[in-house]
Parts: sequence; C-alpha cells; structure tokens
Amino acid sequence: MAWIAYATALLTSSRDLFTQSVHEEGDAGTVSILVLSAKHFDLLVGNYSRVGFHHPGPSFVYVQAFGEWLFYDLLHWVPTPWNGQAIAILLLNAALVALALSVIHSWYPSWPLIAGIGGASLLFVTVYRDLLSGLWMPYVYFAPFLLLLVAVTSVVAGRTDHLWVLALAGGLLIHGHAEFLFFVPLLGGAALYLIWRRKVEVAKKDWWLFGIIAAAFASTIVLDGIVHFPGELAKYAIYGGGHGIHAPWTAAWYTVQFWGPNRILGIVILLVLFALVAKFARGEEFLRSGLRVSAAALLLMAIYAMIGIDQINEPYIGYFSYAIPLFMFALLLIELTRRIAELEFTGAAALRYAGVALLVIGLVVSGLTHSLANRRPGTVGLDTTLDAMTEVAGTRPIVLERKPHEAWGDVVFLVLAGARSGTRVCADDAKRMELLVTAEYVCTPTELATGAHFVVTREESGPPAGWVVGILGRTDTSLSWVSTLG
Repeated sequence: MAWIAYATALLTSSRDLFTQSVHEEGDAGTVSILVLSAKHFDLLVGNYSRVGFHHPGPSFVYVQAFGEWLFYDLLHWVPTPWNGQAIAILLLNAALVALALSVIHSWYPSWPLIAGIGGASLLFVTVYRDLLSGLWMPYVYFAPFLLLLVAVTSVVAGRTDHLWVLALAGGLLIHGHAEFLFFVPLLGGAALYLIWRRKVEVAKKDWWLFGIIAAAFASTIVLDGIVHFPGELAKYAIYGGGHGIHAPWTAAWYTVQFWGPNRILGIVILLVLFALVAKFARGEEFLRSGLRVSAAALLLMAIYAMIGIDQINEPYIGYFSYAIPLFMFALLLIELTRRIAELEFTGAAALRYAGVALLVIGLVVSGLTHSLANRRPGTVGLDTTLDAMTEVAGTRPIVLERKPHEAWGDVVFLVLAGARSGTRVCADDAKRMELLVTAEYVCTPTELATGAHFVVTREESGPPAGWVVGILGRTDTSLSWVSTLG
C-alpha cells in the first residue's frame, strides 16, 4: 500500500517522463554509458568518482539498466532511454521508503501513524527537493540511508527478522559510494555486536537471508578484484590517505547544514529534536534505539566530514544525511501518536486521525509545489550535430577532443549518442577520459591516426578552431561548439 502511494505520487509528479524526450550528458551520460554494459551483464563497478575511481558496486546502474530495458526497449512507454532509467529509480525509492515504513509499522501497527510519517516525509522533500525524485547519485543515496537507520534501529531494539533489511540497505549504499564503507560497517557492525553481546536468539532463516543478501552485494566487488586485480578497493585506501584532516568545528559546521534551512536553525532543530525524543523515549525500546542510532549516525557524519571529505565546501557529499533529521521527526511522530491515542475527552477520537490529515496536507503541498517532480534541464543540438559530424567523417571513426577539459560533459553527450545510434564516436585522451566513458569508448591508436577529428569547445573558452558543424549542450548552462579541423 505505501509503495503504491509513493510510486503513484512520484510518477504522477514526473509524468513528463512518459512524453518528453531527455538526452543526457555530463554525469548522467557517464552512468548511461555504464548502463550499456549492464544491459549485457558485464558491469562490476559503480559510477565514477571525480577523485579517480569507480564506486564499489553496480547495483544502482543495474536498476537503471532494467528500467531502460523494460520501459524503453520492451514496452515503449517512454520516448528516450534515460526516461526508463528515471522511472526505475523513482520506483526503487518508493519501495525503499515504503519498506522503512513497513518496519516501523511492525513495531507500531497504526495506519494513521504511518500516514502521518508519510505526510511528514512529503513535506520534508518539499523543502529539500530531489531527494526522492533526482537521479544524480548524491540524491539516490538518501532513501537507502533512511532505510538503513530504520533497519539498524529495529535490529538493535530486538527485531532480528529485520536483519535482511539491514543487509539490503547497507549493500545498496556500499555499492553506491565508497564513503559508505565507513558508515555501513560501523552502524551495521554495532547492531550485530549488540545482538551477540545481549545473546539475542536469531532464527536460522534470518541469518541465512542476511548472509545471502550480503554475499550477493559482496560478490561483484570480489569478482572485480579478481578480474581487474586489485580492483577499486586499493584506490580507496590511496585516496583516504591523500588529503588533509579538517578542524572539528569545520566538520561540525558542515554537518549541521543538513538539519535546517540554514546552519543556525539547523543547530536549533537538531537540539530540539534530540531533546524531545530523549524525553519521550523512556520505556520505548524502538525510540531509545532510534535515538542512539541517530546520534551515532550524526557523530559518524561529523567524523567523516573531518577525515573523509576533501572539499569541505561541497554539500552534495552529505546529502544522504538529510535522512537523519527525517528519521528523528518520525520518532517524534511515533510518540505523539501514542500520546494522542491515550487521550480521553470529547473529540479525542478525531485527533487520532491527525496523521491522515498530515498525509493529505503533504500530498496537496507536494502537488502544488511540484516538489516530487523529476527535473532535468533540456538539451539542444544533439541530433543535428551528430548528423553533421557523421557526414564529415564518412566511414571514419569520429575522434573527439575538448577545450578545455570541462567540456567533457558534452564529449560524453556525443559518445553516448554515437553508441546508441551505432556510430563510432570516441574520446581522444585515455588518461583523463577513460574513467568517464570507459575504455570501450576511448580511441585506439589506429583511430587516432585515421579518424575524423573534432574539437568540442566551451563558449567561455573563446572562438573555436576550424569549421563549426554544430552547437550543443544543456539549455541552463553555456553551450559548446563542435568544430572539425579538416
């Protein structure tokens, strides 16, 4: 029921995906190049990182590949491949949030409560848009991290039948970004340690399910390490020791920005939420565990900001941690709902359905503000530019150079379009472009020698050299000229 509700809200808000063509470039284009490999089941790594490696696993890319195959290739419900990828991620986010609500419902079987938490989450993403509807990977980590917080809380509170949920959320996160090799083992490991320390009896099926899911996520990482020895893990260790440590107050200032519209209000909201939940949590095991898990996650976020983030001025690295205040709001709603249920006066029965009213408000507000809509800037010039390049190149491969390197986003744009249309388009600089377009779309020495060379030049870099055959790029940024050198 919750999954259907979230899926309906997300797809209704993003209904343009079924009619409007989207041609992806930049980061989205690099993921779509990986999708091409995933559709042949030979992808073992995740999306690229700007610091020079791929993230640990391909789970999210396979989800996008499935969406492209189902909604574009098979059913023809969407006009372009990326739209199918977007629908798959929206459905996944709906499923992950619904699963988190299901775990809470197993502790507190009240549909008005679940409706209220659902409404609160809709209002939350009205303020912090794209957390459930965006396909940029920093947004995609939000829903599984929320699920991780709920799952760890439930397991710590004694529900070991939710171990499989912990494994699912943790596996998705580790596959998605190397930073979760820090968060997941510590949060999940703490839950497992407490099970052992308290001598909690765990059913064999729960251990088996946990192990199978964890092994499935680990398998691609291990296999990549074998096939491409030593794999990506060694690169993470090199990166981890390659930058300095930020001051504790700088890390704390970074962390609180995810708790409010500005940092000062964020500090106030953080303190008020923790104080209220701490006051209400006495005697409630789930609330007490949730409070501790949230505190641990907050502390880990601050520690990671201090030792794990190189560019401390980049908030996108911590977008996933918006899940912590949302989870704290959910804990507060749980206690408020319990207290309302205990009230005995005329009209008290109506208050018990306040959660339903909150859900209605959330749906109305999110609908009016379009906060659940998937938003992607438009692009121009792709088809005409690629056609012109093909005409110039004839039977030769198209070799792309860029000026400056920041024009890589439009190089990816053309490489992807060529791959989908059957036209050989490759990037000339293996050292800087292989991470972005994969080795398959880097030019060979023969192609460099015999191919038709084109230069992709950003507008701000000055007039292009040679004969301009096209202009392309995103409509919300400066465009790029594509010119041939003859």
